[in-house]
Amino acid sequence: MKEEEIRPKELFQRYLELSQKDARKFNASSFKRIPCPGCGGDDSEKRFKKNGFQYVLCSICGSLYCSPRPSEEELELFYKKSESAKYWAEVFFPAVAETRREKLFKKKAKQVHDVMEKKDFSPEAICDVGAGYGIFLEELKSFFPSAFFFAIEPSPDLAERCRSKGFETLQATAEQSHVWKEKFDLVISSEVIEHVYSSYRFVASLYELIKANGYCLITGLGYEGFDILTLQKHSNSVFPPHHLNFLSIKGFKQLFQKTGFSNIDIWTPGVLDVDIVKNSPMVDEFTRVLVSRGEKAVTKFQSFLQKYQLSSHVWVLARKKNNV
Repeated sequence: MKEEEIRPKELFQRYLELSQKDARKFNASSFKRIPCPGCGGDDSEKRFKKNGFQYVLCSICGSLYCSPRPSEEELELFYKKSESAKYWAEVFFPAVAETRREKLFKKKAKQVHDVMEKKDFSPEAICDVGAGYGIFLEELKSFFPSAFFFAIEPSPDLAERCRSKGFETLQATAEQSHVWKEKFDLVISSEVIEHVYSSYRFVASLYELIKANGYCLITGLGYEGFDILTLQKHSNSVFPPHHLNFLSIKGFKQLFQKTGFSNIDIWTPGVLDVDIVKNSPMVDEFTRVLVSRGEKAVTKFQSFLQKYQLSSHVWVLARKKNNV
């Protein structure tokens, strides 16, 4: 898989331009300083500014995050009203939906099934938090034919799309979903954690949704991936006000421990790190030389990144233990 297949250059560039325009509408004087979204520590150093947003690096766990940042209310309004969020939902995603189904969601659904099989766990009730168009839930149905599927989605339009596909849907954020407390055996959330104001509250809300002995699986962006480490502020993944949190592997582990989870497994199965750096105007000499060695060298290097938790695409699987 190549970056261009799931992020067509022209469409993605327009999305980035609109995001930049939206960023200028925020009043930075009202931003709030926050502790590390991973370990919760308060010791950090300034890393860089982008679109007027300051990113800092946690001195304790090595997570990168935006601080100070807009309030939770400002971010919620941004996702409801901003031009870039509207463009993503109405133009960008519909244009790539079926490509992403084939290239991403089908494969991911099989990976989730394989993970559950390894754990010898058969979930009966599965919830996708931030379900979007419901495509991932559709693909999961193929691998868990006897399970019941649910969606949590804050967007009114997208929540309605999930309902139209037959999924019981709660129009809310994870943090607003108390009505479904301890309802699910498996809760999944894909590429949401980098957006939220408080990663602790977000993961704690996922914990609340899960039955005792159930599992949580999140996927998202991590700071210690090759493309983000290499490109830093020039990475298109680091693009405020959309992406605020880039946890380290240590940060992810400490976050899940703090919220009560156990049996925490973290791995990075990403396949695009090298391709993303190669496509950047800021491509470094190492990557340029690596690519010149041919596809086999690139594939083996990407496998190395996966093996040693050095891809920016992070999966975290954790269990809610029965404490009774």
